[in-house]
Amino acid sequence: MIFGRRLKNSINLFSVVSVIAGMLIIVPMLNILVELFSPASDTWRHIQTHLLRGYIVNTLLLIGFVAVFSASIGLFTAYVVTRFDFKGRRLLSWLLILPLAVPSYIAAYTYADMLSYTGTFSRALRAIGLRHGINIMTLPGAVFIFVMTLYPYVYMMVKSALEKQSASFTENARLLGASKFRSFFTIVLPLLRPALVAGTLLVVLETLNDYGVVAYFNVRVFSFAIFDAWERLGDISAAIRLSAVLMVIVFAIIFLERFLRGKRRYTLHVKNRPILRKPLVGLNRYLLPGSLWLIMLFAFFIPLFQLFYYARLTYRHVLDISFIYLVINSLTLAITATFLTILIALMIANFNRGRQSAFKRGLLKVTNLGYAIPGAVIAIAVIVFFIDIDHALYPLYRLFNPDTGRLVLTTSFAMLTFAFVLRFMAIGYNSIEAAYDKVGEKFTEAAYSLNHSKVSTLIRVDLPLIKSGLISAAIIVFIDIIKELPLTLILRPTNYDTLASRVFRYAREEMLQESAVPSLFLIAISTLLIYILTHQKKKGVRIHVRKS
Repeated sequence: MIFGRRLKNSINLFSVVSVIAGMLIIVPMLNILVELFSPASDTWRHIQTHLLRGYIVNTLLLIGFVAVFSASIGLFTAYVVTRFDFKGRRLLSWLLILPLAVPSYIAAYTYADMLSYTGTFSRALRAIGLRHGINIMTLPGAVFIFVMTLYPYVYMMVKSALEKQSASFTENARLLGASKFRSFFTIVLPLLRPALVAGTLLVVLETLNDYGVVAYFNVRVFSFAIFDAWERLGDISAAIRLSAVLMVIVFAIIFLERFLRGKRRYTLHVKNRPILRKPLVGLNRYLLPGSLWLIMLFAFFIPLFQLFYYARLTYRHVLDISFIYLVINSLTLAITATFLTILIALMIANFNRGRQSAFKRGLLKVTNLGYAIPGAVIAIAVIVFFIDIDHALYPLYRLFNPDTGRLVLTTSFAMLTFAFVLRFMAIGYNSIEAAYDKVGEKFTEAAYSLNHSKVSTLIRVDLPLIKSGLISAAIIVFIDIIKELPLTLILRPTNYDTLASRVFRYAREEMLQESAVPSLFLIAISTLLIYILTHQKKKGVRIHVRKS
């Protein structure tokens, strides 16, 4: 009787949506594991014998170098803008985020064209009698592109952590005779470890997710191999097996980080006294700010100015009715997927509030699974999942239309939206959960004690309190969706293009100058949303108590 009452109380809109969402996230991933037990194809045996080792080595080299350089640049830039005072510091502290608005594949196409024989940089050198031997379309070139466009993940997290550190830690270390370098490596850096590792892990996951850069540079890593097996070789079995190997690598990286971390904790809950920024003196007044502007030059301004130059040459040919359809498709897809992602993430966040159980913790891990898996893997899993659904629903389709095809949902707008929700659910959930952590549970519990339903409490109490967190979550998800390339390329409906897929098509057809206008539109949208995200005012919430 008591168990039945508890079960009845636990079944509500939040729990039902959370369980269904968890099942829809985990089932496509399980399909990949199931397919592994099917007989191996000749293509897979060829890949396993001759190519797999190269894919693994190249992938590990790529993410290793990208992780090291991104962590170094992110740490350096964050430390300079938070610990020192100099002219232009406030502007730079925001500008250093903007390379995140430039999709990696756009930066790759731009630099490749600039450094080609007929490119802007090469022609400028020949005009003064010089030549260069730079070939950026290599693995080191891909490392450079990823570092320049992804280091802001590390920068933002480390900067936030540095701003929260108390001045008492370093002051006590200095009083005990520690030098600046020793206090940095024994006090500051260990306290930054969670933020540094989290930012670097995001960079690694984004690198593994990329397809545009590695495909154009012909770098043979796993995302390239999955697309090659799927599109060129037409072997879905080989693509599934490559996806499974990539999943193992991703989970091994995450497990290794947690194993190395162990039970150590680096955060202290003490009264925070901000560290006062020191003015730069001597040669550092020019070297440190100059190095930050140099990073911005390579990461943002050079690609941006080159795209403006290309756009001036080609905008008359590109800006037509088809471009308007591209914008409509991109915005419609991003808005729809963002709305569903935030809505479901909000339901799951509400379900996970209060007392935690093993079931809730397991559901939370499943929910956060999507972002850890590269887009190419998710695309293959979703295709297999929707093909199974279409086969199961085929008799129902025939009731409405006897001449219907078997694949109705496969390669549809619904399938593409589903894949985006699956991949970016973790981002929406984590942002909303952080907002809930800030407001606590006392207002929600007070509403429950006054016999308000869960839905009523969500609408009238929770949403006004976490509004800024919801806006932040929606902006981050929207930016990631509108830039996403691998999922869009594999899962988009026939004759359905977005800005990202059109840029890729222009690059593949060696029409790089024509890609400038859609590229600039993507960058403009992302830059505007990043500005809103970083400058939105933190408004207090007024609680009105009505006397009865």
